[in-house]
Amino acid sequence: MKIIIIGSVIAGNSVIHKLVDTESDVQITAYEKGRFMACGTYGLPYYLGKKESSIGEIIAHKREELEKENIQINYCHEVIGLDVAVKRVTIKNLRTNESFIDTYDKLIIATGSTSLIPHVPGADKMGVHVLNSVEDLIFLKEFTKTPYVSDIAILGGDFAGLEIAKAFLKLGRNVRLIEESTRLLPSFDTEVASHIMKELKAQGMEVILGARVTGFTGGTFVENVQTDKGTYPCDLVIPTNITRPNTFLLQHTPIAHDEQGAIIIDKELKTSISDIYAIGGCTAPIENPEETLSLHIAQMEMARTGMSEEQAIQKGLAIQTVMKVANDRPSICPNPNQIAIKLIYEAQTHKILGAQAWGKKNVCARINALAVAIAAGMTTEALAQVNFIYSSSTNTMWDPIQVACHAVR
Repeated sequence: MKIIIIGSVIAGNSVIHKLVDTESDVQITAYEKGRFMACGTYGLPYYLGKKESSIGEIIAHKREELEKENIQINYCHEVIGLDVAVKRVTIKNLRTNESFIDTYDKLIIATGSTSLIPHVPGADKMGVHVLNSVEDLIFLKEFTKTPYVSDIAILGGDFAGLEIAKAFLKLGRNVRLIEESTRLLPSFDTEVASHIMKELKAQGMEVILGARVTGFTGGTFVENVQTDKGTYPCDLVIPTNITRPNTFLLQHTPIAHDEQGAIIIDKELKTSISDIYAIGGCTAPIENPEETLSLHIAQMEMARTGMSEEQAIQKGLAIQTVMKVANDRPSICPNPNQIAIKLIYEAQTHKILGAQAWGKKNVCARINALAVAIAAGMTTEALAQVNFIYSSSTNTMWDPIQVACHAVR
């Protein structure tokens, strides 16, 4: 079986394992438009604070891992044509400008999405820059080495924006987060998002909500970002709030997509065309995505899985919620940490539908356990009876998950 990956080989590789379990003879080829391996929107900010040598080492190590899995990676190769009827792609070698044809048995599209700069006056000034690729990352690392780049404005309060904000906080810069809506992180419920915002402000980040960007001012370099709420100084602006799926390749194909051009996929990542799969920012799941996500910013770790309360209400489900705070270890131990857990569950059956948690540490492990419980269809009563590990020095008798479950009546 011959598999072709278009775009991020890392994202595509997660699909491959589902496809090759029963296959013995598999040939995998990846075509990457850039000169480096795509790291994904959420992965790139991590490298802003890394040394250039360490970035190269990480990329080289990951490339070696993939090559050991017999994945042939072709950099600077752009797929410019797709004929789904005959399972054929046309590729352009961006180094030589030569084009050629390759065929596939199964195709994985992992082209991601692109953050766009707002169409407002001053958008062409130096210092208004996106972070979509490793090439962008390299530019931003060099740009921020200059001593006058101290005030950073991040446009967007979603996961991508907060990941970038976190990176610049670690670098000791003044960070201002500007979000057009009236809240951060729409995938979290309101009270959870408010806890997150308090922590961000406590760490010195300025958060401006309900502000629409109207322009950028300055000379050659950006000096201010203008909004309908006021004007704020900045030496660097990174927009994350406007995105577009990278699906221009599919314009003349029968692959189903939504109004924005994102590829429609089912739970198994299948598209409307047989043997074509898609994953990541270029997709639009048929059902609302109920992702398991985490973020560690400032002194807070936060994570979620399944439905939020707001998503469940939008679906017309009869639900109840409970929120409890408990220690992750006995209070007599050094540095006990409080973890807050919110459960969303069916009102009649008590089946768990979603969960959100936050605290200074050890949050992700709880959300992973809750993700398994949701996948297994467990009720709060069943999860409360699970024999979690107990240690007098590291874990309490009743885990914070069980404390939340016991609170359900």
